[in-house]
Amino acid sequence: MQTDTPRDPPMPVWNRESIVELLTRELERSESSGANLAVILAELDQPSTNRQPGEVQNNLILPEIANRLSGLLRRYDYIGRYNPRQLLILLPGWEPAKIATLAEKLRQAVAESRVAISGSEVEATMSFVSAASADFKSRINNEVLGQLETVLARIEESGGNRVTSLNSASKSEHPALRKRRRIRISWVLGGVFGLAVALLLFLAPSWTCAPNLIGDIFDSGELPPPLPANCALTSERPTEAMVQTIGKQPDLGDLEFQGAVTCKISSSPRSTRVQDQQWLGNLYADGRLQYRRHVLVASSQDVPGGKLFTVQQYLMPWWRYLSQTEEYCRLQDPSWK
Repeated sequence: MQTDTPRDPPMPVWNRESIVELLTRELERSESSGANLAVILAELDQPSTNRQPGEVQNNLILPEIANRLSGLLRRYDYIGRYNPRQLLILLPGWEPAKIATLAEKLRQAVAESRVAISGSEVEATMSFVSAASADFKSRINNEVLGQLETVLARIEESGGNRVTSLNSASKSEHPALRKRRRIRISWVLGGVFGLAVALLLFLAPSWTCAPNLIGDIFDSGELPPPLPANCALTSERPTEAMVQTIGKQPDLGDLEFQGAVTCKISSSPRSTRVQDQQWLGNLYADGRLQYRRHVLVASSQDVPGGKLFTVQQYLMPWWRYLSQTEEYCRLQDPSWK
């Protein structure tokens, strides 16, 4: 029986990898059983203060907001950080007629009071798009998330701080407008491809590697970060100092943040801890690992009961990737083959 009674204490806030995996599982369960699945994607609106860089401020604000929102959910709902400014909420079995009402309560919970971070308080608002499983064109998680992100982008363009549903957004879009948009997108894609080929003539390090570089640009799927075999995914979050340590890595300014994964190694003998540290140093030289366009930045810290490993995932812009040195290009050649 469904209840809207808040839970205390708040539930865990899942990381990107875990919440996407939970979405896949719940979509499959909904399709096989016929039960409804409600999904809400929320995005933090433009920060209200310039005292800190946007990404750093998001890393402080979003966890606090997630904990606030989790108090309005049921014990078997899920909330997770989908990207630096977005939260993904999964509501198994939630009645479709009540999804919009819940989304509005969540929006009000964010806007009605300031968020305390780093000894000060800031104002924050979020935009929400909700959907029931019947609204999705498919049950593939990437396509579901793509539908929600498209609607959420339109909300942000109109000023944010409001709630809409996927169903109402689909009905309001005129068919002729959709047709014109598809034509324009094809023009843009053609122009981008032509520009990429032209720039390749000037930026590619060698003709041998050029086709591989182009292939990597169009195949930029998310790379699962390598983790120790005995490291289990956890809802524990790294400290602010650990996040700042990762953020001090050089040359991260123009990289696109993809997500973060945190796992924990339970307490073990000293020899095992030494091996874990050697693993981190050998795989992530100077705390980072590059594979094609992907840059993974890792750090670790001792916590009660064991050690936390956190890996942040970044994607290198295509124009920077094309300007890789000839030495790097040739070193990567065996992996392309």
